[in-house]
Amino acid sequence: MSTSAVESAMHVATVEVPDGVKLSLQYSTVTVEGPLGKLSRDFSHTGLKLALEGNVLNVFSINKGKRFKARVGTVAKLIRNMIEGVLHGYIVRLKVVYSHFPVTVKYDKLTGTVSIHNFMGEKSPRLFKIPFPNVDVQVSGQDITVTGLDKNEVTQVAAMFELATKIKDKDPRVYVDGIYIVEKGLWRK
Repeated sequence: MSTSAVESAMHVATVEVPDGVKLSLQYSTVTVEGPLGKLSRDFSHTGLKLALEGNVLNVFSINKGKRFKARVGTVAKLIRNMIEGVLHGYIVRLKVVYSHFPVTVKYDKLTGTVSIHNFMGEKSPRLFKIPFPNVDVQVSGQDITVTGLDKNEVTQVAAMFELATKIKDKDPRVYVDGIYIVEKGLWRK
């Protein structure tokens, strides 16, 4: 893309690439490499144009409207999150809370399966499979740590833990049992 195409665009967002990070663009696929690893994402479905000029990535739309303006901002933020991910990584800490029945959480790394035993006194464990192979889960007692490079994947796995222990049809002030997110942020600052 030429500089005049970016200047004539309706909505433009720029993403600066910091030192130590290599960003490459092939059609609408952005690949970011850093000290912790490599992330890649395809943005062809957005209908936006991407242009890499030196160490600045321009995300722009030639269409009018607030919907396209929002899309430009969203794609720019997703690319910034990818850059933060390969530089620092993301971490979410969760806590297992119970007041009635002692809950135990087990994670099988080989199969990627999480089992939650004795939740609300249930005989059979609640099971779910982690769909992302690049996300690391550590379970130690009542603390669960989810780490990875992709912010979307890390927070999605943390939400899966919370949703697996959602209590229905009971007073949440009395039944506080569950797995809750207590901290989110950058892994290595």
